[in-house]
Amino acid sequence: MTKHEVMQSFVNDKVEELVGKMVSFNFSDGSPQSISFLTNYAAKVVKQYVRAADKEYGFTILITWPFSTGTDDMNVEAMNFAQEFMEWIEEQNRNRNYPDFGEKCTVKKIENMQNMPNLATVDWESGIAQYAIQCRVLYFEKK
Repeated sequence: MTKHEVMQSFVNDKVEELVGKMVSFNFSDGSPQSISFLTNYAAKVVKQYVRAADKEYGFTILITWPFSTGTDDMNVEAMNFAQEFMEWIEEQNRNRNYPDFGEKCTVKKIENMQNMPNLATVDWESGIAQYAIQCRVLYFEKK
């Protein structure tokens, strides 16, 4: 499996638990209550050694959710939902439950790159908003 396939599989169980459908990979169809896995970069070298390197795999979780222009709790609920996904990432790191990048790789950590989800876009016509969560996996890879 490639690192992309490993990462999609890694987050898919949580996505199915939260919304009952699989995560989409590198696209968002914009449908409400959907979650997309977007790659930012892969195998970015952080520190080079003679026969190995510390590397990063960066990704964004894009959560598409209905929004409200009223004073109800819909927008707060959407933000809390996105925050729950961030807490799951933190829990995986605390428990050292990492994606398996293969024999030549040792994952050091998985982490959120921010302390709360970003409101990425709002589609006024369809009444949906997208929340972005940027994350990365830090790993050591032998040549």
